Amino acid sequence: MAAISSRAAKTLAVDCPLNKALMQVIDKLHHPEFNPQGALNLGLAHNDLLHQKVFAKCQQCLEIVPHDVNYGAPQGSKRLLDLLQSFFTRHFKPYYPLEAEHIFTQTGAGASVNQLIMSIADEGDYCMLPGPYYGAFDLDISVHTGVNIVEVFPHGISDTNIDGDELERVYQLAQSEGKRITSILVTNPDNPSGRCYSRQDLETFLKFASKHNLHYVSDEIYALSSFSHLVDTFKQDPFHSILSIDYKSFIDPNLVHVIYGMSKDFAINGFRVGFIITQFNEPLRLALMRSAGFSYTSTIMDRLLSNLFSDEIWIDEYLQENRQMLAETYTKAIQFLTKHSIDFIPAEAGPFFMIDVRSIIRRNRNREATFEDETQLWHNMITRGVYLAPGSVFHSQDPGFFRLTFALPWEILEHGLNLVLESFE
Repeated sequence: MAAISSRAAKTLAVDCPLNKALMQVIDKLHHPEFNPQGALNLGLAHNDLLHQKVFAKCQQCLEIVPHDVNYGAPQGSKRLLDLLQSFFTRHFKPYYPLEAEHIFTQTGAGASVNQLIMSIADEGDYCMLPGPYYGAFDLDISVHTGVNIVEVFPHGISDTNIDGDELERVYQLAQSEGKRITSILVTNPDNPSGRCYSRQDLETFLKFASKHNLHYVSDEIYALSSFSHLVDTFKQDPFHSILSIDYKSFIDPNLVHVIYGMSKDFAINGFRVGFIITQFNEPLRLALMRSAGFSYTSTIMDRLLSNLFSDEIWIDEYLQENRQMLAETYTKAIQFLTKHSIDFIPAEAGPFFMIDVRSIIRRNRNREATFEDETQLWHNMITRGVYLAPGSVFHSQDPGFFRLTFALPWEILEHGLNLVLESFE
């Protein structure tokens, strides 16, 4: 008899370069006060700019009452879902009125992706992912679901202008190979580039999904961390939620779903809170209700979140302050890179952006960059005491890029950037 099921064996066979890279350095990463000999973490997507503010508020919101020792609502209490409905309505500006029953609370955005894929795709199906993409999607999409990934590169690494013809070419190629694509997952704002798709690009995605009857999943976990309009006040907020678009004009609305979470905009990764929003697909909502017990919202977390979201003034002021802090720290970071002749891809949202070290590799190696060069430079950084995420873990087609997390206090970030400089020597 086999030691594990065939399903578990398939899960173990799922390749995830991001996870492999992290496991190589996880014991070396540190917070300076705990392990000063480790590697400063500028690679994971975290936001430390307002940690004390968030920590203090969550302390105030943490309340346990006798009722909390009983079972609660696994998908979120009525109070919480009503507050979330108000939050999403204020900040995501849904074109179609959003109702509380459209929202399902999960244990993190990764769990939200996994539970949603489980309910909209069958084993052996394929999900199309525009790349480069967040590397943990390899696990979120495939673990236990039996769903596979088809990569597509409809735009360059330094832009987000969608080539609809490339989407179609990859789809037709997959069809010819017997691969049944049933969904497409679009991350907006994008990870790893930190850029936002224009409304026109989102419509291109919707039209493509509609043509082939694909579920359209919009991962918007960095939605409220856009900042480029604060760096350049002549610009407008670059982020458009798919909820804000009249998507019925482009696609069967039963096929449109949104993922969100508390880890990034609210900087509470460890709380493990995510959301699935689906406005029109009643059978899907019934299925998510049935599986909610496997991603259960605890009564304590439900109460904390309810207390947090009930303070709308604090929520809205915090989000604005966070954006301002991101804008200021991003500006300092790119000024540092510019001063030291390090290329980068300008970002618009989130706690990170991509640096381009191809010219440094050309200068040092007298040839074009390879993924082997990227890996060697990555090891140099770790040896120097700083961790960045190499582009290869995001399935980049172009070697010589690293995702740099900048959302840290400036004195810590500046120290890390100087370590990056030393690794180029």
